[in-house]
Amino acid sequence: MTQLSVQQKTNIRHFIYYLVNGTLDFELLHTRLNGQYHEILKSNSEVFFKSCCVFINQETTLNLDWPQVKRIAQFICKSLVPQKAEDINDLEGWETNFNIEGNSLESEFKNFSKWFIETPIVTDVSYISYIHDGASFVEQCFAIWANVIELKEDIVLNPEHGKARVIEYIKSYYLPGYKDNLEDWECELHMC
Repeated sequence: MTQLSVQQKTNIRHFIYYLVNGTLDFELLHTRLNGQYHEILKSNSEVFFKSCCVFINQETTLNLDWPQVKRIAQFICKSLVPQKAEDINDLEGWETNFNIEGNSLESEFKNFSKWFIETPIVTDVSYISYIHDGASFVEQCFAIWANVIELKEDIVLNPEHGKARVIEYIKSYYLPGYKDNLEDWECELHMC
């Protein structure tokens, strides 16, 4: 069994942070979306999910040292405002594969992203709350997932454990008095 490399953990947390705070390509997103990026992201969880898919498809196929954040920002703009995106190149078909099939790292990251959007953990708290509470909160959720999953030959062996550890963090964040049992290494924000 292995864990994700420090580089992969770093890429995941940085991508999620930039996705939520709108700095994948601030100028492009701000201009094309009329300064409404966060409101659009809150109300359009499908954009969050599909952006996560594009990221992990690039990450696992190209084995990048750094996420292609500007390219993902272009994808977001083209998805949301196609009439203003004639100067943006289309992504390749493999980059826009949104299917979840099997237990590969690619599929389990997509599955986790969808679960994060759709699964209520705390009453009256939802995806909209997560985005409203900011990039650091969402980054920590994805960092915990990336830190705890285990792989064998690119197959994620413990996807439910990853979700369970994130549930601990979400409960401790939103429920007064709830004490999580997370260990320091599970919450580490890796940096290369």
